[in-house]
Amino acid sequence: LYFPINQSVQIWLTCSALTSFSDALDLASDQREIQHVCLYEIGWCSMIELNYREAYRAFERLKTESRWSQCYYAYLTGGTNRTVDLGSKEPALFSRTFKNFSNAEKLRSPSLSKELCILSVIEILYLWKALPNCSTAKLQTMTQVLQGIDDASCAGLKNLLLGAINNCLHNTKDAIQCFHLAVRDEVGRVTNSYVQPYSCYELGCVLLNTPESAGKGRMLMLQAKEDYAGYDFENRLHVRIHSALASIRAAAQT
Repeated sequence: LYFPINQSVQIWLTCSALTSFSDALDLASDQREIQHVCLYEIGWCSMIELNYREAYRAFERLKTESRWSQCYYAYLTGGTNRTVDLGSKEPALFSRTFKNFSNAEKLRSPSLSKELCILSVIEILYLWKALPNCSTAKLQTMTQVLQGIDDASCAGLKNLLLGAINNCLHNTKDAIQCFHLAVRDEVGRVTNSYVQPYSCYELGCVLLNTPESAGKGRMLMLQAKEDYAGYDFENRLHVRIHSALASIRAAAQT
């Protein structure tokens, strides 16, 4: 069942996909690899639906049963359950992976607010390019949560995520304003090192959509590529920038 139903996610039929993945999970009772694939998809679909309880159950089981990416599943588990279990068997492995997530240290705190936990989930959805798969209602819910966060240390990240959500909702003016705020944020630069270059890139993408601002958009793309270094998820952003600039060159030749 797994391979045909994966298409459901691509057309945003998340609820239907969840049902199908759950059926496939039950049918694959003697096939551990298929079960883990289904659990992974169930976890992600549940996060897209902001169903943290089901997402936690799926990622917690993967963290326990899977031999691969246990630290990744530990972060996803922490993001959906408000705390992170770093484990005791391989603390060095967990530490190396957790340093790549800007809010990992905060997720270790048992007193972390629910709003900051949801921010971390939205951050994961953004970094893995899953926000466009979220429904309008869920995006609006995320917006309400983010707007209620008043923490200077994550103001830049909050504005980056708000900009990305507004972009998905086609609120271009609001998206541009949020990306501008994120680019200018200096307070959270140490804890969220990737926010400024990613915001610069996102702002460039939006401005590229209109002929009047396309030149400024391209300049911001180059700025994101050349003016920042040594931040989290740098290679991932460089791939996106390379693809965007290649599309610009191809369009200019037609």
